Amino acid sequence: MGGVIYMKEKIIAFVKKETVLVVAAILAVISAFFVHPDQAYIDYIDFRVLGILLSLMIIMAGVQNNGIFDGIGRRLLAHTKNTAQLAFVLVFLCFFSSMVITNDVALLTFVPFALLTLQKCGQERLMVPVIVLQTIAANLGSMLTPIGNPQNLYLYNLSEMNAGEFLVLMLPYTVVSGVLLALTIFVLSARKRKIRLTDCHFSEEKKEMNKKLTGMYAVLFLMALLVVARILPYYILLAAVAVSVVLSNSKVLGQVGYLPIFTFFAFFIFTRNIGRLPAFSEVLHLPV
Repeated sequence: MGGVIYMKEKIIAFVKKETVLVVAAILAVISAFFVHPDQAYIDYIDFRVLGILLSLMIIMAGVQNNGIFDGIGRRLLAHTKNTAQLAFVLVFLCFFSSMVITNDVALLTFVPFALLTLQKCGQERLMVPVIVLQTIAANLGSMLTPIGNPQNLYLYNLSEMNAGEFLVLMLPYTVVSGVLLALTIFVLSARKRKIRLTDCHFSEEKKEMNKKLTGMYAVLFLMALLVVARILPYYILLAAVAVSVVLSNSKVLGQVGYLPIFTFFAFFIFTRNIGRLPAFSEVLHLPV
């Protein structure tokens, strides 16, 4: 009886923690009753997206393991005096970086950093609003440049503008977006709380970063950007990440949270199955 209760509690805890994965899996299973599994299921999976996602997750785990996030967190907190300033920096990291490294990469890079920093500073209450604002900021900031997001790149090529014309066109909207983001942070942070570096639970001993590992992860990250830009095939990145991490510090592979990969699998199956249903394909003008 005790074992059953324990398992029930574990399942409930898993569902609460991984709600998105559970919902995606349920939807995928339900959709499979309407579109029975066949050979087309293999084509559902976007291995490029999964390859980039997995590579970045491993790179970020390695960066964190090397103490780089701790170092950035310490420097960041040394210049922030309250929660409003901390939220401002975390949100605008996504806003400005997305202009260069795309909105998706900015989020994949700085959301884990934000969660880690807020957790170590005992500011878990800020996690939801900060992550929501980071998501909005990455999408708003990315609209400034042609390489900010895939939609911009398509419109940039279609319009036959030069880069200067594109930037001039999008600059007013970006500036207004930045101002509105700053005002939102100001309003949400009306009750500011002081932050001191001593209040934050980073490693008690300042971890010395391995310069070789830092350089390796920097190169791998640049390779990831090239893959996002469709200059480099994703499988070369994935192979380079796997070989580099295995040879340098294989323990990093055990620190990666792989569940998002399965979430993507489930969403691929659900969305593609929905697209094959006649009722939906007619509305969306998709081939069944």
